[in-house]
Amino acid sequence: MRLSPGLVAAIAMILLGCDSEQEPTWTEPGAYIAQFTARTQPIDARDGQTLYVPVYSNILVGEGARPTEMAATLAIRNTDREHEIFVTSVRYYDTAGQLIETYLEGAYGLGPLASASIFINASDTRGGMGANFLVEWAAETGVSDPVVETIMVGASGTKGFSFTSPARVLAETGG
Repeated sequence: MRLSPGLVAAIAMILLGCDSEQEPTWTEPGAYIAQFTARTQPIDARDGQTLYVPVYSNILVGEGARPTEMAATLAIRNTDREHEIFVTSVRYYDTAGQLIETYLEGAYGLGPLASASIFINASDTRGGMGANFLVEWAAETGVSDPVVETIMVGASGTKGFSFTSPARVLAETGG
């Protein structure tokens, strides 16, 4: 079962409207495998980045260059040992650069050395070979940069494939 963008937005709005911090628990395929904590107060960002993360929904394999579907996991890992970071936006785009889905909008904390991920099913080929995520994060103090990457896994016949694709920094905030 996939969460529709409208349902995700409604859940985010409910969480943002709460007086206390709550943890989202989305775990269906195509949704969050989250260790985030919703933040209700604005962030006084001193550090942050906008990251471009390549995703390969399919790759060409074998004679005739037939597409092989790939499952993809976006992994976000806070490498700072003392401070929380806040993931403020996760958007998924297709090969043509068109927005497919907004997975996260707002301010969701990721504690020291914590990680979270978003899973895209192999059957979800909307992104194509040139899909990507744009991930934005911020912190209220200087922190070590998070590790953000995608992990792709697929199979063709009796052969399995897996590889990672690291994020690239598009913009920095603070310093």
